[in-house]
Amino acid sequence: MKKRGLLLIILISTVLIGGIMGRFLWKPQPAELLTNGLEKLNQATSFRYSITQHQWVEGKDRVMTQILGEKDGGNTHISGQLVGTDVEMVVAGGGFYLKDPLGKKWVKYPSVPATQEVFLAELNPISSLQFKELGEVMLKGQEKLNGQKVWVIQLQPSVQNQMMEDFWTDFNYTVYLSTKDKTIRRATIQAKSKAKNEPMSMTLDFSDFGQKISVQPPNL
Repeated sequence: MKKRGLLLIILISTVLIGGIMGRFLWKPQPAELLTNGLEKLNQATSFRYSITQHQWVEGKDRVMTQILGEKDGGNTHISGQLVGTDVEMVVAGGGFYLKDPLGKKWVKYPSVPATQEVFLAELNPISSLQFKELGEVMLKGQEKLNGQKVWVIQLQPSVQNQMMEDFWTDFNYTVYLSTKDKTIRRATIQAKSKAKNEPMSMTLDFSDFGQKISVQPPNL
């Protein structure tokens, strides 16, 4: 009986240790993890984000874009700077609102002007995460991002973004996905300009997925 009891304890311990070790050693399939993360991002009804873009111009590193955005269903609020100019836009209630950077007054348009459609498309962080082909997707391990554990993935995809395709080449992406809910928390993009072969970098940060966010038309 004692031998049987001892064997049973050893067997249970082995199973438990194996389960714990397997949990720690398990790694997701990187392409599947990324694809699921992109699907969650595209399906998210609400989230907040930031976009920061650096670009080398005449040998100097310059901040070209630095904005904050929030999405509430089909409504979007964007504020920050584009090429050193203050910008604030709201798409809500079927209208498009643009704040005059000089007079600080809101101007309402019944629909998005053609001149602003390009800006809105490029200031949509999802537009920078659309790919024709992923290429080789590599899992680089785990890190901590803003106190949370994340999976780190690297890839060199072919992008599906006309403006990026026209002006940039040699794209390198690093994507950070939460180990908890597998949502994309950050993406960094490195590329080179086609015209002068100078580097560009862009950082996209995401937060507050699914939280209650209210984007309303501004008071005119």
